Amino acid sequence: MTARPHDLADLYLAPVTLGMDHRLEEMSGLSVEDVRYRVILGTDREPHTAAEREEALLEMLTSGIDLHGWQVFRHPRGLRISHDTYSLVLGVPANLVSYLDD
Repeated sequence: MTARPHDLADLYLAPVTLGMDHRLEEMSGLSVEDVRYRVILGTDREPHTAAEREEALLEMLTSGIDLHGWQVFRHPRGLRISHDTYSLVLGVPANLVSYLDD
């Protein structure tokens, strides 16, 4: 059975997902050092721990994207985008995984 949107936020899944995918694509060709620089530049702070790197990377990736109530979390397979009972996972490029696991 096909799931139908429940509210206005559900209708924004495509623009939110496309925005996140575009941002991930932009970051995919960078070195880990360039990712580190972009995170510092995009968040105005230098994360030191794994938790701080994850938080800062998510902040930088979602900056300027209107999430319309959707939330973005790290997931073992990438980034989970969720709202109420709906969710999907976008794959994360290897350089971002290396940055997070540094």
